[in-house]
Amino acid sequence: MENEKWNGGENPQTENRAQNQSPDYRYRWRYDEQVAYDTKSKKKKSRNGILLYAFVTAAVFLLCFAMLAGMLVWYYRSDSNMGSGQNSTAGALTTAQVSELITPATVLVYASNEEGYAYGTGFFLTADGYIATNYHVVQDADSFAVSLYENPGQKIEAELVGYRRNEDLAVLKIKGRNYPVPKIGDSDALRVGEIAIAVGNPSGEDGSWSTTQGIVSAVKRMVPVTIGRSVVELSMIQTDAALNPGNSGGPLCNDHGEIIGIVTRKLNDNEGISYALPINGCIQILNAIVEHGHADDIDVDFSRVRPVLGVSCLEVKKGDPYAYSNKTYYAGATGVVVINVSAGSYADGKLQVHDIVIAVNGTKVSTVNEITNLLYDCPMGSYLKMTVLRDGEEIEVSIHLAD
Repeated sequence: MENEKWNGGENPQTENRAQNQSPDYRYRWRYDEQVAYDTKSKKKKSRNGILLYAFVTAAVFLLCFAMLAGMLVWYYRSDSNMGSGQNSTAGALTTAQVSELITPATVLVYASNEEGYAYGTGFFLTADGYIATNYHVVQDADSFAVSLYENPGQKIEAELVGYRRNEDLAVLKIKGRNYPVPKIGDSDALRVGEIAIAVGNPSGEDGSWSTTQGIVSAVKRMVPVTIGRSVVELSMIQTDAALNPGNSGGPLCNDHGEIIGIVTRKLNDNEGISYALPINGCIQILNAIVEHGHADDIDVDFSRVRPVLGVSCLEVKKGDPYAYSNKTYYAGATGVVVINVSAGSYADGKLQVHDIVIAVNGTKVSTVNEITNLLYDCPMGSYLKMTVLRDGEEIEVSIHLAD
């Protein structure tokens, strides 16, 4: 082998190195080649980053979509199961459809006596002519008649089967068969804001078979009604559906065409506030009247009765001053002081002005509300025992709550 030349001269060690070891390779760094390599590497990394970003974004999107779909399914299932099946939105009818369904099952009621006649509304309970209405529609009347939707100008004679005064319910009967009977809903399942549709005869013949729509404004609204010497507290459905005299006794329906209440009164001093009796309790009374002619043994949870004693009272504590007839007096005990007794009331001749009631039927009282609540436990015809402080002496007063 020829000797290598080193810088143009001979190197005697080259031959020995070539024989004893591999060649010596030298690498030179070039800027332009490095830039080209780096650019190529960056493009590759950039493509990989874009692919990774796209993959992560797609995965997140699919996860969010799946979560949203799951929430929507849960929401609609929950909404369809809320409340009862009767009052859910599934299968709801339009107001026009409800009107077409209910109107033929309602009647225009005439109740007359020597002084004239009154209008009202009723609806069929049975296909053989039993009709529900309000007691106040037929109260004090001597004769009754109804007109049917299919023959509005024709009056059909009716008879009064029975009634419940406290709940303002009555049943009439006409001859015939195959009358349309509406479905009964569930008033216990009502929710505020649900659709309420009324069919009735506002202003009698001039507004016969009118349909109005509103919502259920409140449920279990406590409405006290004075009847003779009693107060009946009724738990009622409040609605803003437009109702007027003549609607009394007519049906209040949900958007499934089912009766949920019986229209009974309007709050005269306010617009958009009317009341209906809840059908769940009403139907128990009405069915009993149909079967037995009365409902004396039926207890319902939407009404309770208490006697009206006929007194005005103030709450006092022992030693407190109170004014009466421009004079100042001092209470001799803690309780409820009588400041007025109405003539002809239960308390007339039993309680006296300045009596301080300290116990009712053995239960101590110090507020008017406590006395009122105890009176709900006193049935008509029973005796009420009141302990009073009179002229510094405790005495017991017995009051007969005669019908």
